Amino acid sequence: MANSETTPPGPSDPGQFSLRRRSVALPTLISVSLAVVFIAFLLTRFDIDLGESWRQVRASTPGFLALAVVLYYLTFPLRGLRWRILLRNANVYGDRPRVPSVLEHSSLVVISWFANSVTWFRLGDAYRAFLLSSRWQLSFSRTAGTMLAERGLDIAVVAALLLAAGIGLLQGDTATRAGAVIVAASALAVLALVALLAMRLYGLRIARLLPQRMQAAYQRFQEGTLGSFRRLPLLVLVSALIWFLEAGRLYFVIKALGLEISLAMVLFAALAHSLLTTIPVTPGGLGFVEAGLTGLLVLVLPREDAATITLLDRSITYASILAVGGLVFAVRQWFEAHRRASGPIEKPARPALPG
Repeated sequence: MANSETTPPGPSDPGQFSLRRRSVALPTLISVSLAVVFIAFLLTRFDIDLGESWRQVRASTPGFLALAVVLYYLTFPLRGLRWRILLRNANVYGDRPRVPSVLEHSSLVVISWFANSVTWFRLGDAYRAFLLSSRWQLSFSRTAGTMLAERGLDIAVVAALLLAAGIGLLQGDTATRAGAVIVAASALAVLALVALLAMRLYGLRIARLLPQRMQAAYQRFQEGTLGSFRRLPLLVLVSALIWFLEAGRLYFVIKALGLEISLAMVLFAALAHSLLTTIPVTPGGLGFVEAGLTGLLVLVLPREDAATITLLDRSITYASILAVGGLVFAVRQWFEAHRRASGPIEKPARPALPG
């Protein structure tokens, strides 16, 4: 029996989240316009010769580029695995004998990244929780709580790795900007920790001020968030592997262009890139990521080289996810439409959950 409070709207419900409508909504068009302005600023601020950058891209080594793409997309099975662990830690699936595979979780992560690339305020994260809870008749509130836990885990691991990678950069020309990134990451990590502690200590007390229906939803959200952190060493290990793969992607992009920078700077720049993508003002961090990553790389490379790395790397982390994520989204939509057209949807067996 599905939880009535959190059963998402059905496929025919006109109030269902529409990714297509969101992707062409006025706020999204405004945010894309802002991104164009930021990128134009990037090109003029660093006085970049686009012709030279394009010549470097054309001369890049395809094998290294292919490795960069492979490493990037290897992060998605790991993200799917980690999310599955978080969901099981939070008892989102209850005691049901069959739960979605790592592949299904991974495909939803890809779709959420695609959605984040065409909408602002990272609506893709909520959309991912909606798709899973809708398909498997789960508590949306509890599922959404695992997303907050995932975000907090990423911030903490990225901050720790940034600190480790940045120690050698806190000198010379790199000291000021590296220090600023470390301070920002550490502040985010502390803020996330304080927020989780406040939720643990005072969340339910504050929730009592809400209407009764919202109290129940918040309680499930809190249980999903705080319950996700069981098996923490395993979660930290998987998270660290994800971020080392992200650094590997940037390393092979740089190698493809025949350039060399220190491994510490590669790791530091890749992690800083991840922080910038969380800024919800533009889809996928457009504008912020390009300016920030180039601003770091010009500390150790000529302007054109830094810009070429950024543009080539973003062709993987942004442009390719538009194509691949859009394809995965379209295929999933087709299968869901075919399944509905084939007859009544057989909902997975599910024991009643408390609350």
